[in-house]
Amino acid sequence: MNPTATETYRKFSSDFFKALVGALTEASGSPWVITSGPDVVTATDRPDPVRIRLKLEGSLRGEFVLEFDREEAAMLASQLLRRPAGESGIDDSEALLRLIKSGLSEFRFALGKSYGTFEIDAASGAELPPDPAYAAQITAADDSPNRLSIVIYMNQELTEALQVDSPVENTTEDNGATVKTGVGEVIAPQVNLNLVMDVELNVTLRFGRRQLTLREVLELTSGSVVELDRQVDEPVELLLDGQVIAKGEAVVIDGNYGFRVTDVIQPVYSHLIR
Repeated sequence: MNPTATETYRKFSSDFFKALVGALTEASGSPWVITSGPDVVTATDRPDPVRIRLKLEGSLRGEFVLEFDREEAAMLASQLLRRPAGESGIDDSEALLRLIKSGLSEFRFALGKSYGTFEIDAASGAELPPDPAYAAQITAADDSPNRLSIVIYMNQELTEALQVDSPVENTTEDNGATVKTGVGEVIAPQVNLNLVMDVELNVTLRFGRRQLTLREVLELTSGSVVELDRQVDEPVELLLDGQVIAKGEAVVIDGNYGFRVTDVIQPVYSHLIR
């Protein structure tokens, strides 16, 4: 495999795993960290693994599959659901699916500057790509003896898209500052925000989304209920210019809706100077 292509795939998988471990830390209440990887692998021989399929549409197209060991998935589900391992209720794959969906916004942001805007959706019960073009594995651990090994399998369409849209470094000399995108560090040009501090910006709260067919839209009437893609206990998103900059919870203040910030996903400064 081409070394440059391998490094591109490694960056993609590394950014995803970082977002996933961040979502795991937030959901479980215990700090999780990546202890090794991503390391290139060929295949695993796990009996009855738990798999989640993720599909990308937009500037990046293709699919990849995440694979978890069944026992490790049960351990993780027990943490996320605050119940003893093996207790009946929601199954392990559903708990993992909720975890992964909670981290999709962070993943889109992590790769958005390198690959542009794309949508990503997740579903459980996936099969491996017939001929995975790339596979990598990480190991993560929390502050107790819990360990978690996750493998990512990319299909051919995604690896080809990553090579076409591989991050590059760009340099501008207009203001004497260097701006690097992709794997390089971003060195921001000098911007005097004091000049625009009183400019009003429109922000939006997003409780969830749902795709409707034209038929479903035309059939909407007073009293119709549209189910969103988000659980009631998942955080609300605050968007600026279509980008998620914070997460939190809806509150009521003097009879009006409000928003309490619990997590700043994207520094607003970095968003404004792009």
